[in-house]
Amino acid sequence: MLENPHLSMKARLQRRYKALQTQIAGLGPLSQGSVASYPPNSWRWTFKVRAKTACVALSAEQAAQMKEAIANHRKLEAIVQEMREITQTLILETVPGVPRKKPISKIPKAR
Repeated sequence: MLENPHLSMKARLQRRYKALQTQIAGLGPLSQGSVASYPPNSWRWTFKVRAKTACVALSAEQAAQMKEAIANHRKLEAIVQEMREITQTLILETVPGVPRKKPISKIPKAR
């Protein structure tokens, strides 16, 4: 007996969603911005505050930890985007809806 393709897709997407939740739980500290080195041996953390750029001097140790926090934040953003896409697909493909002129596959994904 063949399995309903919507059910297998739903189960697969739900498993992926759970895996993404686990990835989020494993992320460490988060920060936005960027870190750059300036000679001699100094570091700057640049970030936005109310549409203005702010800059803070950092030690080498602070810079290393800030870089890690920024990398974690970028991973979080990518994970959240994938979770949004999964949620949209699950709702549009598995929940009964209204008749559409344009097939779901032709509707652009939110970014």
